[in-house]
Amino acid sequence: MKLYTAAIPLLAFCATAACDTVNLRVSRDATVSFNGILCQNDTVPCSSIPRGLDSSVTAFKGNRDYSRILVGFDLPTNKPSQCVLRIPPATSDGGYQLTVARTDDVWEEATVSGYTKRLDGTIVGSVNSTDSSAPGSLDVSSVCDGSASRRLSFFVDTDRAMVTFNSLQSGSPDIFTLDYTF
Repeated sequence: MKLYTAAIPLLAFCATAACDTVNLRVSRDATVSFNGILCQNDTVPCSSIPRGLDSSVTAFKGNRDYSRILVGFDLPTNKPSQCVLRIPPATSDGGYQLTVARTDDVWEEATVSGYTKRLDGTIVGSVNSTDSSAPGSLDVSSVCDGSASRRLSFFVDTDRAMVTFNSLQSGSPDIFTLDYTF
């Protein structure tokens, strides 16, 4: 019922004006670690290692360390009437909740790490999934039009120990996407 209720304002708007929706694939994504753990034979802080070119992205919540997923989209120039973040199927032990926060667009996939990207952002909303093969979507319209650079970035966090998704580099069609209606 929620889906129909949320769609009514969009349908009313589109009935009076021509609306188009494009499905935008994520333009860049990464796992960003924030922790004090050492990697590479205990010589390098794990949070300093860029993980933007890996074949998967992971949100992880541990006792003293955590990782968040960072996703970025390149937006069309048209002013949106609605934006919906589509969550792809995941690998997880059971259900989970994802919290999505709008963050700045100053990062590049190949170099972003816990040392180069501040953990900040404004929470847009959360989505619950009881089945990792069908996690759902989240309306992010409230922050979709706020970027002069035409780039939109989100941190994705979890309430579970670990949730893993395909990244852009996986070659899979099952990645984060954004339905952009204008």
